[in-house]
Amino acid sequence: MAIGASGMSRTDMLIGDDNTIYVLEINTIPDMADTGLLPQAALAYGLTQAELFDRIIEAGLRRHGLLLRKF
Repeated sequence: MAIGASGMSRTDMLIGDDNTIYVLEINTIPDMADTGLLPQAALAYGLTQAELFDRIIEAGLRRHGLLLRKF
């Protein structure tokens, strides 16, 4: 957590001719539309978009000690 972020994000990077990795940006609010990369990755893993959202919310609640029950 070099930048202090947690949860989900999308990091755009390039690899230079010298194999150095350059970070262009860290997007802490990635595209969550059906066609977005995170929902598509979740779907490939076998999660529906609703299940993905449930997991994101549950992780946030757990991180802040607010999880009262398992979804």
